[in-house]
Formats: sequence, C-alpha cells, structure tokens
Amino acid sequence: MSSFDDISIAYDNTIDWKSRLSREMPFLLSLIENTEKPRVLDMACGSGRHSIALAARGADVIGIDSSKSMILAAEKHAENQGVVPKFIVGDMETIRTTVDGVFDLIICLGNSLALVKDIDSLKHVVRDVFQILKEGGSFVAQVLNFEEIHWSGFRNFPMKTGKLSNGEEITFARLFEHSDYPFSSTLVMSAFRKQEGEWTSEVSTQKVLNLKHNQMKSILLEAGFSSVEIYSNYAKGSLVKKDDRSMVILSTK
Repeated sequence: MSSFDDISIAYDNTIDWKSRLSREMPFLLSLIENTEKPRVLDMACGSGRHSIALAARGADVIGIDSSKSMILAAEKHAENQGVVPKFIVGDMETIRTTVDGVFDLIICLGNSLALVKDIDSLKHVVRDVFQILKEGGSFVAQVLNFEEIHWSGFRNFPMKTGKLSNGEEITFARLFEHSDYPFSSTLVMSAFRKQEGEWTSEVSTQKVLNLKHNQMKSILLEAGFSSVEIYSNYAKGSLVKKDDRSMVILSTK
C-alpha cells in the first residue's frame, strides 16, 4: 500500500505544468521585471514548480509548504532543473516566524488560502503577508470564487489518472459537499486503483472556505493593502462574479 503522500504526489503529476506555467508565469514575472534580484516567497508551494520557474528567471525564492513529501519533491525537481530555490517545511499561519526579511513578491496559488481553518486565520495570514512585503511589493493569491460555485451548483471535478512512485496507475475523483453553506465546503478526493484484479479506494477530505469577491477585497484592504485588483485569469480578464470560477487577486502594498 503506497502512502497518502505518494498519492498526493501522483495527483500533482496529473497537472499539465508546462501549460499552466505558460499561462501564469508572464503575469508573475511582470510584477518583478524592474526589480534587481527580486526576493519571492511562494506560500503553499507544493511540488515547487512556480518557485523553480521564478528562480530560473533570476529571483531569490523561498518556497514553503506544510507537506514534507511535497518539499522533498520540490527539491528533487529543482535539482533536475539546475536551480536552487530554498524550500522549507512550514505553515502559512506561522509565516512571520518561519522566514526572515521582506519580499518583493509573495504568491499563494491553487486555492491554498481557502484551506486555512477559518476566516480569522485567513485574516491573520493576510496581515502577516502585508508585514513581510516591501513597500510597493505585490501579493498574488489565486482562489476559487464560491459565488459562482454556489450559483451554478458545481460539485464534481473532472476525473484524472496519474502514476504512483512504483509506476502503478491511480484514478482520482474529486467533489464538493456543500454541507456548511455559505461558509465552507468539504472537498472529498477518492483515489481508485486495481490491486490483484480488484478495485480499491482511499478517501481524504479537506475543509475549504467559501471565499467570495467582496469578502476577499475587504480582508485585503483592512490588512493595509493600498490597492486590490481581482481578475478572472492571469491575462487580467474581467471577473464576472456569477460566471467565473477562479479569482486571481493582485494586492499592492
């Protein structure tokens, strides 16, 4: 039986990282293009793909994630790419005691902000981010827009198939249970695979805060950010609250 960490990495490997980075990196790089040797913090960095891409463009990058297995995967990817971002096992909620100095750019992508335990914790993280940003620095967060999710009744994600470290194929199914509307939902992920001709499954659950446009803007402005711009994508598309599922939030100190 493979570990759940192995399953998480298998899921990460189902992502088309080349395509995703091609969409997201121009936006991120535009925020530091006029900064000499910019310092970047990648919160909830996962397998480190953004950290590595930013380091390859000359940034001094720290990536932090609460999963030791993801940090180990990030270090391996970085070694393969010949770059040296610093990776740390740590939690977003203790970020000010985990990293030193201030940053030109802080990013938190993949709906990771919505995984803190409650709104007070989210406000705490945002205040800490503000404190460790340089004046004029940028904070980029990508989260799901639950106004659209509730409006559309969205629950089921497309199924994906990846491979475990032993080469065994594994299929993932994910869905939302909206049992705490309108405050939070439960993300249920099932992993299916055949063992000795029989299908087996493993299930994990994760609470996800139901974040919305006006709520996020209010939290960021209250933390002290001078401007908050919310887009539907990394091409700065206008956000239609009841149509667009993703919010790309750019906040400037």
